[in-house]
Amino acid sequence: MNPREAIEAAELAEHETAYRNQLARQMYEAGHRDGYEAGRRDAEADMARFWAEAARQVTRGVSHAELEQRRWGPGGRAHFADPRPGDFPGRENKPEPQTEAELEAEAR
Repeated sequence: MNPREAIEAAELAEHETAYRNQLARQMYEAGHRDGYEAGRRDAEADMARFWAEAARQVTRGVSHAELEQRRWGPGGRAHFADPRPGDFPGRENKPEPQTEAELEAEAR
């Protein structure tokens, strides 16, 4: 191989490398663009399913009256703080037991 052939072979390899790099860049850009668009479509489909589920629960779910009953209990908001069965009835004005030290302090 003479010097001229060596230079031509090196230039051919250089052009081949440049071509492959350009091709790789174009393929990456196309794949990135396609992947971005596919990801966007997937996200839009996910959001559509999410909103459809949320709307279904509102339109076909439990009635407003039932939700209010669950939230405030029997009698609605106006009677929310009323005593209910099983609530603590209170001490009915019974004095709390005192310790001996408290009893001695009162005696003085």
